[in-house]
Amino acid sequence: MSRAVRSTAKRLAQKLVGQSDLRGFARKQKLWLSKKIYRRPIAVAELRQRLIDLGVTPGRTLWVQSSWNEFYNVALRPSEMIELLRDLLGPAGTLAMPAFPIDQDPAKLFLVDRAPVYTGLLCEIFRRSSDTKRSIHLSSSVCATGPNADYLLRDHHRTMMPWGKDSPFCRLGELDARILGIGAGFNFMTHLHTAECLLFDDIPFFQRVFDGTVRYRWKAAGGETGEHEFRRRTGDIRPQRLRRHFADITDEAKLSNLRILAADARPFIDRAVKLGRQGITMYIEPVPRSELFVASKGSIA
Repeated sequence: MSRAVRSTAKRLAQKLVGQSDLRGFARKQKLWLSKKIYRRPIAVAELRQRLIDLGVTPGRTLWVQSSWNEFYNVALRPSEMIELLRDLLGPAGTLAMPAFPIDQDPAKLFLVDRAPVYTGLLCEIFRRSSDTKRSIHLSSSVCATGPNADYLLRDHHRTMMPWGKDSPFCRLGELDARILGIGAGFNFMTHLHTAECLLFDDIPFFQRVFDGTVRYRWKAAGGETGEHEFRRRTGDIRPQRLRRHFADITDEAKLSNLRILAADARPFIDRAVKLGRQGITMYIEPVPRSELFVASKGSIA
């Protein structure tokens, strides 16, 4: 389907439902229906054991993406859910979550320690925790606490690629981290974006995924200031197109309505890169034409 056809279909759908945010409208309708169907309360002990079964164990480095709307059958506040995760990881474990800022206007000063996130209520409560650190990045910052937090976060503002080498996302792979989606699903597995960064120099298609750069100024609570420039991602994605290619390296569980998806970061990233080299991508714009996936001269296939 061409971009023009999709745009026309979108406008017609917006007019039909009387909503400009179609995805938000669809999520609300799906949640409404889910609450009618799934009513069984989820015991905290049951959730705790399932998380252990999925690899949330002492000493691990853990990445969590979540949708708090899906926790309606769990009798926990966000702060209590964070404490549950930290308790399972223990003092030697590291907990990390996305902290993508709501306001990404490069003309404004990015206040690293104060800017709220759009990545969900659990992430925002975690960001506000006194011992949580945040990476410096206007589009894709990360929050973390624990022994590996500094290593994960410290060089994010020195990278050109938001999810590439030396970013928290690739370093999660280096640390043998476990990545977890709680109520968020495969569409929210941010580590899929590592492929376009790691293959940027090798595969011509992924150079088209980025359009120019973004430069902004930042300031930390301690008074430190600086500037950072990174490549700006464009394009239209459908992550679900890749779901079947990861079935053998992901684990899934369901408690009442709450779906949990888990994977080890290193194999997940490796698989994303392998698929990218084969021309298998979540992008529909730019159009992934086969000739754009021929490795550049001098690159290692």
